[in-house]
Amino acid sequence: MTFRKSLLLLISLSMIAALVACSSSSSSTPPPPAITVTLTAVPATLQVDANQAVTATVTNDSANAGVNWSCTPVGTCGSFSSGSTASGVAVTYTAPLTVPASTVVITATSVTDPTKGQSTPAITITPASGIKVTLTTPPPATLAPSATPNITATVTGDPANGGVNWSCAPGNSASTCGSFSSSSTASGVAVTYTAPTTVPKSAVVITATAVNNSAQSASATVTITSAASGTLTPGNYVFSLSGLDANNTTHTVSGVFTLKSDMTTITGGEQDFFDLVVGPLSDPITGGSVVPSGDGTGSLLITLNTADTCFGPGGNNLCSGTGTEVLVATLISDSKAAVAEYDTWATSSGTLDLQDSTAAAATPTAGYAFVVSAWYGSLAMGGIIKVDNNPNPGSISGVNSIFDANLSGSGNTYQGETFAASAVSPPDLLGRVTFTLNATDSTDFPQIILAGYIVDATHIRLVETDTSFGWGFGGTALGQGANTGNFNLSPISGNSYVVGMTGADGNGVLQAAGLFTAGATTFSGYVDYNDLTGSEPVSPDPITEGTDTYTVDPTGRVSIPGMTDGVITFNQQLYLDGNGNALAITLDNKDTLSGFGYQQTGGGLFNAASFNGTYAADATGWDVNESGEIDAVGPVMSGGAGDFTGFVDLNWIFNTGPTPDLVMSGAFNTTPASGVFTGYIVGLDVTTATNEDKFTFYMVDSTKAVAIETDPNQLTLGYFRLQH
Repeated sequence: MTFRKSLLLLISLSMIAALVACSSSSSSTPPPPAITVTLTAVPATLQVDANQAVTATVTNDSANAGVNWSCTPVGTCGSFSSGSTASGVAVTYTAPLTVPASTVVITATSVTDPTKGQSTPAITITPASGIKVTLTTPPPATLAPSATPNITATVTGDPANGGVNWSCAPGNSASTCGSFSSSSTASGVAVTYTAPTTVPKSAVVITATAVNNSAQSASATVTITSAASGTLTPGNYVFSLSGLDANNTTHTVSGVFTLKSDMTTITGGEQDFFDLVVGPLSDPITGGSVVPSGDGTGSLLITLNTADTCFGPGGNNLCSGTGTEVLVATLISDSKAAVAEYDTWATSSGTLDLQDSTAAAATPTAGYAFVVSAWYGSLAMGGIIKVDNNPNPGSISGVNSIFDANLSGSGNTYQGETFAASAVSPPDLLGRVTFTLNATDSTDFPQIILAGYIVDATHIRLVETDTSFGWGFGGTALGQGANTGNFNLSPISGNSYVVGMTGADGNGVLQAAGLFTAGATTFSGYVDYNDLTGSEPVSPDPITEGTDTYTVDPTGRVSIPGMTDGVITFNQQLYLDGNGNALAITLDNKDTLSGFGYQQTGGGLFNAASFNGTYAADATGWDVNESGEIDAVGPVMSGGAGDFTGFVDLNWIFNTGPTPDLVMSGAFNTTPASGVFTGYIVGLDVTTATNEDKFTFYMVDSTKAVAIETDPNQLTLGYFRLQH
């Protein structure tokens, strides 16, 4: 019995020890998953000088650093279009010009962990043979409707000299993609391509196919856009810009000018200007011009002449300037452009829009969502103004007119403020109105007087014109029309908004961008913010609203308290027009931000092809030392492969000043499909032009995107709008 009991005891103790060991092992923290790199398949053979796209996808890399590319045998294995790429972004491998002594192996190595990577199977490089088609004179990347460029295809390796057949897509018809002067041409003989008479819904692909081998062809993608004509339709144009001037203060300017039928001569106009040194100025525009920039990009130089010497080159607090403003414009269409001030006195960025004459002749009515701001975070104000015509036309009774304000980081102190009886004037002959706004809290908010320049029934550009309040702010009002007073949770829940904002915090200039998605009771999404301190934990940064619940006023005012990424917490306000647009401010005691955004469409379905065509790029920012504002506009082209290239005209005040034709390029990783992509841009960094500055790209849809720089090299917030 004693032996039996001892044996049982020994077995029991052994089992307990094993269980303890298992318990201890299972409760330990597992190591993070290892980084892995996978490559897309490549052919087993390639001809000399052939191009092959290869994509590396990196998983479990919290730094999102991408891969470095290499090949063997070193020196004779070929080359890559880029030495490194982000995860999911294709690189173009070019085979060597001559057959190497051995097979070629392509390798992608993780930047974060160089011990992790993947190589292709051996690739055999073969001599060139057979028929090959090359577009020796390709078409331009962008064309105006009905444009007629000559295109030449050359065929090699065809002993029968069969030439090429020409086709285009979509539809291969004159109305859908254009036509050719001949359906086929001999090798080296030009064909005249005629673009469709109207802008098609997608880019056009022009293809030359070998007559004697239909498997051999060469193609080019062309964006047909009215912007490519490089001209503006005659009429009245409303412009609005904000930036930094030679008085070392922010300024805002809005106005309207008349473009003559020759599409060159500006015959007159008017504008309102405010900076904190020379104060508000209202001036007639006496003339000016719109001419091509001369760089072949389709950009325009707009010169506006006034008799006011308080601004323009040479201007200062003694008012010794020329009274002239020069703008550079990159066309979005023949009636709309992204613009930047482009002279030595000021730099700024903004908008240019053809004015609707019917809307410009009518007194504004119904609800308007608005945001105005000033001096990099000194003030941000947003809300809803309801022109209810009570008791008179243009009257604002104050009912359902509400606003929020952040005065130099005052937080939510001024949340839910109201307007007392106020008014908007009838428009003058150029569509200028005056808003006289009286806050119920007249102690903190003295009378506010704004000039408003009507663009159309849903857009008014605003600028302060009086020193009663005297912040020198400017902004935009969006007409709500039939949506006035009809907002609630139902149309908001499930929608996502892409927003870009600029302002300041305790460290200086602050920029932010994000994707905010409304759930049933709370918001979630992503945010990126940059004040050059590197305080953001990751990019893009997931956010939640915690336990707080957002609210939607019937006015279209959305309050989102307590949004957080775990490091910062911010209170976001959105002001909706019901037409897919949102204006935004923050109500925080550590920062002040304002900006605008759009309702995202196609969420979850974005890929590289979503960004395809020619886009007007518009960027604003500050250098790493915050010595002066930077503004740039220009066209960039993308073939729908997750990359783009183009040119920008850049103005860096107090430094290099206006600089034309800077090469700008970039690429981005198109996963996940939510439309929040990481990548880089080269060419906007004023300190080191070759830097691959890190960016997050927030897709709104295939026609619009917002991009924000996420590294400490520079502050840059940009917008991309498809030319059409």
